[in-house]
Amino acid sequence: MTSADLTAKPRLRPGVDLTRLGLSVEEGILASLIDGVTTVRDLCHLVTCPLDETQARLERLTRVGVVMWSDPTQDLGKPEAEPTGAKPDYGNFVFPPSLMGEPGELKPEDRKRIIWFHVHLDRWTHYELLQASRKADKQELKRAYFARSKEWHPDRFKFANELGSFRMMLEQIFERVRTAHSVLSDPKQRKAYDEENVLMMADEDIAVMLNEQRREERERRRAVEREERRRRNNPMKQRIRRAKGLMEDAVREREQGDILKALGLAQMAEAYDAREEHQQVVAELKKEAAEARIAPLLRRGAHYESLTNWPEAVDLFQEAVRIAPDNGPARVRLAFNLVMARRDLHDATSHAQKGIQLVPDDPEAHFVLGLCYDSAGKAKSATRSLEKAVELKPNYKEAKKRLRELRWGF
Repeated sequence: MTSADLTAKPRLRPGVDLTRLGLSVEEGILASLIDGVTTVRDLCHLVTCPLDETQARLERLTRVGVVMWSDPTQDLGKPEAEPTGAKPDYGNFVFPPSLMGEPGELKPEDRKRIIWFHVHLDRWTHYELLQASRKADKQELKRAYFARSKEWHPDRFKFANELGSFRMMLEQIFERVRTAHSVLSDPKQRKAYDEENVLMMADEDIAVMLNEQRREERERRRAVEREERRRRNNPMKQRIRRAKGLMEDAVREREQGDILKALGLAQMAEAYDAREEHQQVVAELKKEAAEARIAPLLRRGAHYESLTNWPEAVDLFQEAVRIAPDNGPARVRLAFNLVMARRDLHDATSHAQKGIQLVPDDPEAHFVLGLCYDSAGKAKSATRSLEKAVELKPNYKEAKKRLRELRWGF
């Protein structure tokens, strides 16, 4: 039984502490709703997420040891990709007829394998892509890299005169394999990658969790049984009471600084009782969770900005804006670094304008917008923005300097 079965009922692995796994916000929300009773289809409705994304996250949570299924013998515990030489389990995956029927000499099985790996490039971690353990040393990673390079190098398929669309897919797969090895073979990059991505837990880590929480799990199971009995007696009243308790727990966790746990509890409360105040709390916690996620990105971006490494800073601030689009400072820093990196001025101006909408009293936002206009040759607009920056911050030396250059040319 897998997440492809919409009637399947996933359950959390006993003893696993979600707060210690470093899950993404989306994965944490989904995991908080898994109770062994709710089906895959209902989970998809609860998280208001497309079915394919929900299934992909369920499979991910299964691989890292968080999720089990109704039949313990059917648990998903293996990677989506089989070792080289073995036929992958494609499950219910539908291969595009246009690609399978495209003219060329590639064998059908080679076409399927290329399409399968290409579709999953954004789902797999670097470790899964190289088919290496997260504890693999440098030599093991090197051997895995050589094996994957040999498997996916476009020249391996040179016997086929016409690769068509598959050539681009092969080149992208091969490039991702190279990127994975480059990141994991560098200690600093590997450490940063491990901190920012969900990785499969080691067996000994799971054992420690199980030992620590055996008693708590028994008590929690008994509490769930009591809760189920009360719910059967008065379902609607019990749902409201349950939602109230969950929301109180969410508020307490929020006050203690555990935003992700608070968000999961609030999401559960909203699922039980979707009143307006519950929805408002969930919306606020989503924003706070996004802010917490981008904090490391903002710090690293500021570091690269201080070194005038504009391309690296742009990449980090772009990711921060993607995660938290309503974060004004992130928008402003991205606009500034786009200008300094001589990137698309229209894009930089758009981010600066959005930043001002979000933080209208921030003199830095008006200063950066002035830089955007100045770089685009719009002197009047640049002057107005810089004057606003000085109005908000009278001792803003850089803004005054730019104004003087615009007015007098020196």
